[in-house]
Amino acid sequence: MREAAEGGRAALFDLARRSAAVRPVDEKGRYLHWDEFRFKPSDDGASAVDRWTLVRRAREARRIDAPFRDKSGAKFFLVKTDFIERALHEIDSRARGGVRFDGPAPTSGEAQSFLVTSLIEEPFSSSVFEGAVATRDQAKRLIRDSRTPRTPGERMIINNYRAIEFIKTKKGEPLTPALVLEVHRLITHDTLDDPRKAGVFRDSRDRIVVDDLASGEILHDPPPAGALKNRMDDLCRFANDDGAENAFIHPVLRAIILHFMLAYDHPFVDGNGRTARAIFYWSVLKHGYWLLEYISISKQIKDAPIQYGKAFLETESDSGDLTYFINNQLEMILKAIDALYVFVEGKKAEVAALEKAFADRSMKTRFNHRQLALLNRAARAPGLTITINQHQTTTGVSYLTARSDLEHLVKEGFFSKRKRGATSLYAPKKDLSERLRMSGGR
Repeated sequence: MREAAEGGRAALFDLARRSAAVRPVDEKGRYLHWDEFRFKPSDDGASAVDRWTLVRRAREARRIDAPFRDKSGAKFFLVKTDFIERALHEIDSRARGGVRFDGPAPTSGEAQSFLVTSLIEEPFSSSVFEGAVATRDQAKRLIRDSRTPRTPGERMIINNYRAIEFIKTKKGEPLTPALVLEVHRLITHDTLDDPRKAGVFRDSRDRIVVDDLASGEILHDPPPAGALKNRMDDLCRFANDDGAENAFIHPVLRAIILHFMLAYDHPFVDGNGRTARAIFYWSVLKHGYWLLEYISISKQIKDAPIQYGKAFLETESDSGDLTYFINNQLEMILKAIDALYVFVEGKKAEVAALEKAFADRSMKTRFNHRQLALLNRAARAPGLTITINQHQTTTGVSYLTARSDLEHLVKEGFFSKRKRGATSLYAPKKDLSERLRMSGGR
């Protein structure tokens, strides 16, 4: 009897010792789902189920509940880990401050050029991820030229662009169901089988599920349509919470959770993912993460769609643990910020090379000061187009002199010329910067 009691105490002591040593992540810092965890070899001979039980206890000890429930009534939650803390610190440092330059900084024209490119990248990638067919060049021309879209793919891209532009104007306002509906209306304009479904919640007649296209397996069956009004009210209340009444949740985590919950609720017959990503942007811009306006989350998702879908499934299949999705999105954000910084470094080198080219004596003998100023401007803003009248007004010269300036740039191979009605439009060649660098070395 005494031996049995001592053995029981020893077993409890051993369990307590092992529980204290277990962390929510593995030795590499990975927050593994059971589907991966169960294949890890054991160091002490314990079964995968026993080890998983200890890991779940460690996660419960750090659990932070979110104010949302799944269809069964269970609360969604997250677990703060070292990775999450480091990632949030890095995003705070890089996305709410400024991009620093050791050498020549891009001009406002270049900043505007990158802004246009980045704003195009997000709707382009988001639309392509959802099935639109177009190239980046087509998307840029479509948006820059304000051309009427001719295909469903082009319509999706222009819709996403307009939705992103719209939410930028609303970042200072609270999120409301009406605002979410307007975002969805903009995103799905003229793209739905039933146009009446744009900007309205699905109803009980709409059978909406997320399934595997290959196998037909249902991956996600969203909450019933009758619950959507209350769930959307909860979503907006969470989005607008400043932490004064409820527990503080970091703004970036709050934006990511909004993204997940809107996708989980799937309130629309189509366009749920695009709407969820737009609301993410609204949330981070609302909280002052201005740099995130210049990045494309959808591009990162498009480049790794399996991981994105897997993060959703892992959260739903592991009792609503949002940590899987949060980890995925933090990685995406950091990769997107890295891509922005790579652009900035490349632009710094480009600016330095252009300055060297314009300082070359041969350039000053081939072009007058007006043409050099226009070349400089065009190299830093590739989307520029200019007319003779515009150049005349800017420089204060006669019409004939302005025309001569522009025609000479065409003759030298730096600009191209096309007609729009009776008006001549002059635009820099796509490889203008490279042409200038080569010319400066003559």
